Amino acid sequence: MKKSVLVMLALFLVIPAISNAGSMTSRYDVTFGGFVKYDLGYSTQNAHADPSLAYRHSSSDRAIFADEYSNSYMTGGETRFNFRIKGPDLWGAKTSAFIEGDFRGTTTGNQYGGFQLRHAFMNLKWSAADLLIGQAYQQWGMPYYSAQIGADDFKQYLKGIRTPQMAYRYFFTKEFSTMIGITSATDWSGATRQYNDGYARSNWPGLQGEVAYWSDRCGKIGANNLKFGLGAYYGKDKESYVDPGNAANYKDDTINAWVAAFRYSIPIVPEKQGNKAMSVLLNGNFFLGQNVAGNNWMGSSGPSNGSYMRPGHDAAAPTAFGLFAQASWWLTDRLWVNGMYGYLKYNYSEWARTNNAAARDKINMTQTYGVNLLWDANQSIRFGIQWLTMFTGYNGKGQGTGTGAGFANGNGQIDQYRFAAWYFF
Repeated sequence: MKKSVLVMLALFLVIPAISNAGSMTSRYDVTFGGFVKYDLGYSTQNAHADPSLAYRHSSSDRAIFADEYSNSYMTGGETRFNFRIKGPDLWGAKTSAFIEGDFRGTTTGNQYGGFQLRHAFMNLKWSAADLLIGQAYQQWGMPYYSAQIGADDFKQYLKGIRTPQMAYRYFFTKEFSTMIGITSATDWSGATRQYNDGYARSNWPGLQGEVAYWSDRCGKIGANNLKFGLGAYYGKDKESYVDPGNAANYKDDTINAWVAAFRYSIPIVPEKQGNKAMSVLLNGNFFLGQNVAGNNWMGSSGPSNGSYMRPGHDAAAPTAFGLFAQASWWLTDRLWVNGMYGYLKYNYSEWARTNNAAARDKINMTQTYGVNLLWDANQSIRFGIQWLTMFTGYNGKGQGTGTGAGFANGNGQIDQYRFAAWYFF
């Protein structure tokens, strides 16, 4: 009798769990993957794990809080998981989809540790063409290979952002291709922009394109072969203001947003028979643009957020240029060292640099040096250590976030030391 009662109780407990459980099967081929990541770091300024600027140095008249204190940090938020789905053919094309998220929370307004969407896109792939629809990394300008340890290291040097887009790439030959498409004119995943944004109010989608050359003629290192790409982005920014003649009305002024970029990947010393030992890869980009910081193409770049209003309500924006370069040297097949450099310069006018306190707090220049060592202990576990230093110059001396009379320094520097461990699955 006791055994019968226990069996019945167990069934009552199990049946609701079964009825609420989701299906673990699919009509299509679904692969689950991702990694667990742990970060441990130390910053010489009081900054989070992914700084995009160095705070002003304190002066004898004013102390800047972030410059007076350093901090350490530990995170697991860069942990990711993804689904890759392969479905039925359509119009002669192989179809697939990809969904990925992590727990950084920074693009959703959540606290660090909150889940956020990274990628959600579908692909239609023909023998000589590819159509991408959804949220994915931009299809132009960003480096072909990135070996940074932190998710947003060097983000302000056109490292790449994820935007909703449609991009069509056609291969004239196995080596030459061209891409055209539309992309969100603003960072719709950001917590502070989205629809409430001059780029979205312009009613224009962003336009993107690239001409590229990819080849195995010079060998390869893993998936990295010889690649060159010349690409561009073009959009509009409609900045609104209250009509000075009638406070019940709004007016606006429209300004262009554009950036052109050349990116490259060169296997200086290719791998031999699948072994990467002593291989050397050089890759990076060069870029020139205007009014592209505000919609996050330059990773927001701190306070330099694109356009501003001049007297007479005339919208203007500085041109910007810069580069990212990375040299990777594999000491063995699983141990490699990477040297990285990024430079970004904003050409603000004399008026924009000096007219008020807000203008003085705009970033004028930033550059970052970094080096890391990565080791694949086995197919699942990777370890890495990294040092980077960032220099930031502002339009002028300013108050910043601090205390005391007068102004703080017009530039700053931050050093960051980081250890990371990954478990891939």
